[in-house]
Amino acid sequence: MSLYQIAISTMLVGWFVGLILMWVRYEQFPHASLLLTAIIFWPLMLLDEWLKLSGYQEPLHFLIGSSQFVSALIAACLLLSIRKITTAFVAKNNALFFIPTLLLVAGQFPLLLLAPDVRVDMLSSPPVGDLLVNWPYFATYLFSAFVTLSFAVHAAEYLATYHYYLSDQVVDIDIFEMKITSNGCYVLMFCAFLTICVVTLISFDLLPLTQWQTLVNMINALGFLYLILLLLQKRKYSPTPFLESQMSKGAYTEEKLRSTLKLAEKAIIQHKAYKRKGLRIKQIADAAQVEPAALAMATRFVLKRNFRAFVYHYRLEYAKKVLMRTDQKVTSVAKRLGFNSEKYLSNVFVKYIGAMGSKRKAKKTDPIPVTPPKQ
Repeated sequence: MSLYQIAISTMLVGWFVGLILMWVRYEQFPHASLLLTAIIFWPLMLLDEWLKLSGYQEPLHFLIGSSQFVSALIAACLLLSIRKITTAFVAKNNALFFIPTLLLVAGQFPLLLLAPDVRVDMLSSPPVGDLLVNWPYFATYLFSAFVTLSFAVHAAEYLATYHYYLSDQVVDIDIFEMKITSNGCYVLMFCAFLTICVVTLISFDLLPLTQWQTLVNMINALGFLYLILLLLQKRKYSPTPFLESQMSKGAYTEEKLRSTLKLAEKAIIQHKAYKRKGLRIKQIADAAQVEPAALAMATRFVLKRNFRAFVYHYRLEYAKKVLMRTDQKVTSVAKRLGFNSEKYLSNVFVKYIGAMGSKRKAKKTDPIPVTPPKQ
């Protein structure tokens, strides 16, 4: 078996694993339908390669070169998937993301008019150079790659914004981080950029690579498969429940922010929410009947800390009471409250006690009186 066949087989196994994971975890994904569409269409990215391996080029000549639209379709599905799991405010313009797919489908109609033997020759020996004659063929690959690159950049931006505001909306960041998924977007960006470079050099006959089409198809298929498998991870999701525009300093009055804090503190203590691992700002906002954005702004500009630090105060007060009044081990308390380890809790606890001591010496108090949580 050649290296080419091994690579194709390996990717096929990866796709099959993804298909099984999709079937098992479908109900767990808020972006399930989009991700399923991407998985179902992914094998078509290698349609020309399947035709080469099968040896059925002649009877299936009408399929040769007909799958260039698939990358744009999958890129749109993955972008919308990432948007859905990173923000709670999703605009109703999903159809616009599929316009490049329709343009690629329309642009491939002239290919159907070519003679069967010409299409078979293009499969075995894709055109190199002669830009004035072969520009429609190169343009299809370039347009597809630019669409993929653009969508991958947008997906990375969604994830970057999500991570930027993560500490403003969740307590246990490690549960909700998606940094590996961000890396998947960067990999897809690299694959698209590499495709653009290869096709550009080929179109000007500057790269002596006769099987460039196979290289491009496999690079893109691998990049898409990698990101699909990352999005199939079993994880908790926390779409940001506020818009970036709501996080400006003048969005709420100081009176509104102080009132929001009082209600949130009451809800946290009443429901003992500080004990809950994976706590999100939306859960507190719903319990206190306040806006998530107002609560995030209140902790930022009134208490001068983020939501995570706001809840950590209650967790550390609770941990202090438990450790002082009971014989429970630090390890069990750390695990129960969602701290990564005993050492991490100890370090945070020391810093917290030091900060509290400094505040007492300076005779400073929080703008909002904080009620210690009950055990």
